[in-house]
Amino acid sequence: MRKKTVLDTYDKVKEKALRLLEFRSHSEYELRQKLRMAGASDEHIEQALEFCRHYGFVNDKSYALGKARDLINLKRYGLRRVKSELKMKGIDSVIIDEVMQSLDCDDECDILIELVEKRLKGDFSDKNSDKCIRYFVYRGYDIYDIKNAMQTVKERSDCPDEF
Repeated sequence: MRKKTVLDTYDKVKEKALRLLEFRSHSEYELRQKLRMAGASDEHIEQALEFCRHYGFVNDKSYALGKARDLINLKRYGLRRVKSELKMKGIDSVIIDEVMQSLDCDDECDILIELVEKRLKGDFSDKNSDKCIRYFVYRGYDIYDIKNAMQTVKERSDCPDEF
């Protein structure tokens, strides 16, 4: 069983913060919460965060941009869900707006069409269509875009490719 270290000095808190950042990047909010849960005082946490900000180990804007790109490209989330996830990570709404504007989301509809086609698998029954809509609303897509994507997929499937 590991012995729990007491974070009673600035150096120990800074070391803990750097150890946490060694594994993955964190937002300031996340790092503050983890240090608080480890038993660090607010004064030492602020000093450690200032150190991390000064050396560029913690930067909410770059963290949010990387996180948003990952959520869009890897998890295939829509813009609403990305905003929500960033908000849960404690990112300021001004930063979220900047990040969302800087993202290249022009092809979101094309991606959604591809995802809907994969999800429906040619079954356009009401039950399956409703499940599809719920699935993509949860993933952060606009219902209007989902219905348009479903209509596009349906039109494509009705017209077989001509060779």
